[in-house]
Amino acid sequence: MIRMARPYSQFVEAYDGLVGWQFFRRVRRAFAALARTYGIRFESAADLGCGTGLFACYLNRCWGARVYAVDRSPEMLRVARLRCDGPGVRFLQQDIRALCLPEPVDLVTANFDTLNHLLSPPDLHRAFRRVAANLRSGGHFYFDIVTPCRPLAGERTYRRALRVPWRCLEQHVRWEPARRLLRILVVHRWAGGGGPVIERHAERAYEPARVGDGLLAAGLVIRGVHDEATLAPAGHCPARLIVVAQKPGGARS
Repeated sequence: MIRMARPYSQFVEAYDGLVGWQFFRRVRRAFAALARTYGIRFESAADLGCGTGLFACYLNRCWGARVYAVDRSPEMLRVARLRCDGPGVRFLQQDIRALCLPEPVDLVTANFDTLNHLLSPPDLHRAFRRVAANLRSGGHFYFDIVTPCRPLAGERTYRRALRVPWRCLEQHVRWEPARRLLRILVVHRWAGGGGPVIERHAERAYEPARVGDGLLAAGLVIRGVHDEATLAPAGHCPARLIVVAQKPGGARS
């Protein structure tokens, strides 16, 4: 018998070993480089879509910032709390379209497709407005986002099978270019038998122009747009962008 599960509720146990650590290393390297390039200084931060807490812990332990780690998934937050058990990271279960931090912060980050989980442009723009409302004047918004330009290296489908102790996972990804959607199916099968458990995920790829319009409408100034793969300024349409934006005012530029 097939059972359906809430996104990330089953995947969380294998997440870091399969994708979390691998992508965290890329995010950490890119952030360190671009923070130097743009002179980003911060004493407080919020990491949106924090997942298992890897980047939130990094901001706290390596940059000395007070961090709010925000995610919708209670399962992800449970793992993140175990990883970051010190007083420097506070966890919030929130929808980023209604982001409400206890205080404005100097930096907001959103990595590894966090914003692509918002499936409509109005939702994306709503999240931008909430980010702006929760930033201090002069504070920065640093995020990556998948674009419609070769999101699966030009392919329409992608599949991989992964084995972890006592479990086999199959990940099926389908790109629907007309709707700009990535449909993701994660199938869990346990060694002890029983029917598979399925998680359904969806992401929307966003054109750079639409991202820029939303940031400007939220009152944020775009300082830089980079190809995530090379960190060079984005001259065409890379598969994934890193954007550095800033809330005007203050003295943090």
